[in-house]
Amino acid sequence: MGKTSYYLEVTEAAKNYIELNIKNGITSEETAKFSNYSLKQLNRIFYLVTGLTVCEFIRWKKLTEALFELKYNDELIINIAYKYGYESHEAFTRAFKDNFSVTPGEYKKTKKEITAKNWHINQFIHKTAHDFLNKNYHKRENVESWIITKPDRIWVSLRRNIENIHPAKFYDLCGMEGIMDKADQIPNVLMAGGAYLPGYNDDSRVCFGVEVDENYPMELINEFEIYNIPQCKYIVFNCPSYPIENHGDVIYSTWYAQKDFDIEANGLKWAMDKAPIFEDDSPESTGYTLWFPVTEK
Repeated sequence: MGKTSYYLEVTEAAKNYIELNIKNGITSEETAKFSNYSLKQLNRIFYLVTGLTVCEFIRWKKLTEALFELKYNDELIINIAYKYGYESHEAFTRAFKDNFSVTPGEYKKTKKEITAKNWHINQFIHKTAHDFLNKNYHKRENVESWIITKPDRIWVSLRRNIENIHPAKFYDLCGMEGIMDKADQIPNVLMAGGAYLPGYNDDSRVCFGVEVDENYPMELINEFEIYNIPQCKYIVFNCPSYPIENHGDVIYSTWYAQKDFDIEANGLKWAMDKAPIFEDDSPESTGYTLWFPVTEK
């Protein structure tokens, strides 16, 4: 195992331990002990992977979990504060306002979309929305569906999920490794996002890449894995643009819309072994979209 994979494994294990114990007053020292490292050693590994110390991760994880408790639970603010290790209402209010520019009471009353002062904590809001809502709430969002036919295309795979980690964490990893920046540098792409390629290689896990026209200049993409995707019919499931804190419900709703879809009534059958499943997440523009391949019955 290379150092990169090992560091990722150690960090993921530490993060999972923190997330399981976030309501038990977890500390960075306890996390280091669990990881069989000194805190100094674990911090060095953790920082390389996440850009954060273990203590920072715990602090911001508590704040973002508390944020969603305020939004979706009817508990008293003081109970939420105690649940996440704050010694008093005042300490929780001070930490919350320092990061979100509003008090917990103001947020609980308005529940408006919120932006943190710190870039990292905004990433936590995004990830915690997915994790927290999928664990605790499943409010169905409105998902639209329609049928299209895509002509011959090329899928350019910039990175495959060889670690077999959760797709949300895989996309975070692509961002950290600069893969998404590489995608931005490829001109005239039709879509950038994820694809599941069960009919095209032995690894059906998600990959991150871009879709381009069938006549795209090969010299611009020949450093990557290339898949020729023939013309295919797709059912598109789309949850329109949404506030980031609804991320978990949006993902849940869109995938379940596919499961609920009465494909036989439309004279179709799924063709996941013939063409890729595509996904794109653009909260502020087109929302979250899935493309599932189908054929005529």
